[in-house]
Amino acid sequence: SLIIFLISVLTIDLLAYVKHRLSHEIPFFWDLHELHHSPTEMTILSEERKTPFENIFLSIIFLPFEIFHFLLIAFYLKEGFVLPLIIYILFSTLQQISTMVGHSSFKLVYPKPFNYILMSPSLHWIHHSTNPKHFNSNYGGVLSIWDRVFNTYLDETHIVKIESFGFKNSEYNKYHPLYSIAFLPIKKMKKR
Repeated sequence: SLIIFLISVLTIDLLAYVKHRLSHEIPFFWDLHELHHSPTEMTILSEERKTPFENIFLSIIFLPFEIFHFLLIAFYLKEGFVLPLIIYILFSTLQQISTMVGHSSFKLVYPKPFNYILMSPSLHWIHHSTNPKHFNSNYGGVLSIWDRVFNTYLDETHIVKIESFGFKNSEYNKYHPLYSIAFLPIKKMKKR
């Protein structure tokens, strides 16, 4: 039924939250994710600043859940029930917009009551802030509920307290970008 599918969408969003949070809290994963936090400016290109290794390790853990989600969509389509596909397309579109705008310099904060459920893209700026009071916050992509439930949510009033972006003294900013993307992660993994 539709309820199972909605639970599946919530689970996928929760997994994205968990995956992102693990990228910050487990040193091995942080070594790979740090590249994404090394830019000192928010641009749409910042989102794509990732090592090829980052998603490999974490995706394997969450792959069974994502496979189940897509099997559900296939089942519903086979039964002629297209509403889940429409919900999935809308959710994925919102996810892409949030990701792109959340890493750009374009400020977009959803009005109340939408921001009680949805993570405003510009709240991701807080996540990338160098202000220590902003660390370990706003991991969510589409929904703000997980950050609220796990007490990692900071609202739009914190945007004005952003002094700068990036991860200070990031090793990824000390080398040529090609070296930083392809070789530095291997060096950091070997060290660990």
